Amino acid sequence: MRAMAIAESLPIQGLPPGARLLCETEAFLVFERRFYSDDPLRAQEFAREHGWVEFVLSLRPPDPEHLTCPRTLRSDVRYLHHHLVVRVAPDYLRALLKPEESRVLEALQPFVRGEQALPENFYLMTSHPLLTGVVESMLTPPPVGSLRLFYEAKVRELIAYLCFREPEVVPAHDDARLREALMYLQAHLSDPHVLRKAFEQMPLSQRHCQRLFRVALGCSPSEYLTELRMRKAAQLLLNSDLTISEIALEVGYLSLSHFSSVFRQRFGVSPREFRRNPRAVGATLEE
Repeated sequence: MRAMAIAESLPIQGLPPGARLLCETEAFLVFERRFYSDDPLRAQEFAREHGWVEFVLSLRPPDPEHLTCPRTLRSDVRYLHHHLVVRVAPDYLRALLKPEESRVLEALQPFVRGEQALPENFYLMTSHPLLTGVVESMLTPPPVGSLRLFYEAKVRELIAYLCFREPEVVPAHDDARLREALMYLQAHLSDPHVLRKAFEQMPLSQRHCQRLFRVALGCSPSEYLTELRMRKAAQLLLNSDLTISEIALEVGYLSLSHFSSVFRQRFGVSPREFRRNPRAVGATLEE
């Protein structure tokens, strides 16, 4: 399936000939269109007078022989095109993309920042198998109580597939190494050098380890280790008679002042205050 986004298109009320309206709101318009042309790769005619963003999803890909360059056009052949078209107000699209700007496709980031319009002819390719299901459901919607809400959800889902970089995944062999490293960290929290030793256990470069933690856990190795240590310290404060100095050593801190500072940053109170007020602890540990 091929998707194409074009910055300027027909006004929202002006459907092209042969179009079947599926949904219209102030923020977007969805319609299906079939038409013939003598160009196998032609999308459709655009009147470049309005700044609506248009996503054109080709439901009838051209034959491979038509994709060669230069291609030969035969005047006696007419090609059938079948498109699902989604027009979106630029401000609406920008508002959807802005909160996660860093993950938006690089070519779209100037548009998100308001520095320029969407590229006039911007082609998006996706092989995501779930995209087919989104398109099929938009063409034949189920009997829902509100088609407007149904199509709004599908438009957002479509944008999520087309406008963002595909998320990274952790390969199976790296996943196994990561699990071993996490188990090692949990079992050796009292070791001040546990992070370095965990990296040696994997064994991967520190840069590779940093990326694995970011992709799989959404944080750096040091952030993950600090969270483990703080939760362990909180449990010991509640359920043991160890002194605060002993607890600091138990979770890998040689400096009591450093331990207390990190603990306060995590829980908002000192270790001593934390131990004195166990009723507030339960809610804090759930964060």
